[in-house]
Amino acid sequence: MSMSKKSRLLPVMAIGATFSLLLAGCAGGGDEASSDEIKIGVLAPDTGNLSFAMGEAKKAVDQVSKELGLEFGGKTITIVYQGTDGTTSSAQSAVRKLVENDEVDIVLGPGSGDEGLTVVEYALTQPDVTFVNGAASPVDQTLKGADNFFRFMGDSVMWMGGLGKYAYETKGYKNIYLLAEDYSFPYDNAGGFFSEFCAAGGNMTGASWVPVGTTDYATVLSSIPAGTDAVYVGLGGSDAANFLSQAVQAKTPYPLIGGSIAIDPSALGASADIADAAVGMFSGGPVPGAGYTNTLWDKFNSEVEGVNIFTLLYYNAAYALFSGIKAVDGDLGDGQADLRDALKATDFTGPGGHIVLDSNNQAIVDNFITEVVQNADGSLGTVQVAEAHNVKQGTISYQRFDSCP
Repeated sequence: MSMSKKSRLLPVMAIGATFSLLLAGCAGGGDEASSDEIKIGVLAPDTGNLSFAMGEAKKAVDQVSKELGLEFGGKTITIVYQGTDGTTSSAQSAVRKLVENDEVDIVLGPGSGDEGLTVVEYALTQPDVTFVNGAASPVDQTLKGADNFFRFMGDSVMWMGGLGKYAYETKGYKNIYLLAEDYSFPYDNAGGFFSEFCAAGGNMTGASWVPVGTTDYATVLSSIPAGTDAVYVGLGGSDAANFLSQAVQAKTPYPLIGGSIAIDPSALGASADIADAAVGMFSGGPVPGAGYTNTLWDKFNSEVEGVNIFTLLYYNAAYALFSGIKAVDGDLGDGQADLRDALKATDFTGPGGHIVLDSNNQAIVDNFITEVVQNADGSLGTVQVAEAHNVKQGTISYQRFDSCP
């Protein structure tokens, strides 16, 4: 199945873990030759509406450490965790602390949209430190020219590839309203969807861009224009759960289409009764649904409890990083050049499909379209609708928009 749109397509993945060993004269910022330790700083939200992401990052890094170990060529991996609140200012302070105070050799993260651009800008000023993205997905991250920055997942536009066409041609929706959080990830995620949907012949009936942490969606629900066929929901975490609960209470008549994190288990597992609104929602992204046939995915789910998009993406990133360190037998090389060459040569199949890098250190990945269903026990889950392989990044990045982009 081919999914493309004006030089953009789709992709996947990310990371996390748990270990802190004693330090013996660590010299950070790439000067690892003087130490028997390789220090990795893991950056992820631990407060705010994505506060659960740090726990997922830790689970992922822990799993990778169990699979690949924590010692390579006589060097011991030490993990330092640093939380953020998902904002640019928080990420800027956190990544500077990891590099300049904790003196890490490698940064793994961040986890949220706007944080990603902040970390890449900082990476450009730290050529002796290697940065491996966690779960942040702005398009521009790998287009900034930071040769020391690597992303082993798709961007947020890639995750929407094929979804707009599916909504228009398969579901028959002609007029869709946009509701999304007001920051970079939803801009690109929604931009990828609506550009494809509108190109297929669809129309956008309006938009509501709401602050992260919004708790009352009554005004939004009452302002959806007549003639709207469905609502695109670009919310995540507790925000998505709150909206779905209120949509049920308001008896919203519109079918819902989810952004990539709107139908993640972190939203679908909410204690509130959201089934009436959530069942039938479909979305695109890096996480497969039930019916996906991959023994590695089955194994991953059996060994890691409560897998969601952050668990999977941090896992893939950590797996690629640890594999790179293993490939150079713990010797990162002058200015970490050997490690970076190993990362550039990444070619592996993980729980969510095959991953290789393009010339911008951006992953070429597999992508999935899934739909929410209610299981026999009453819980909510997703089933596989379609998948695409070898999805590549385009060069279009989106800002806030109120009509077809």
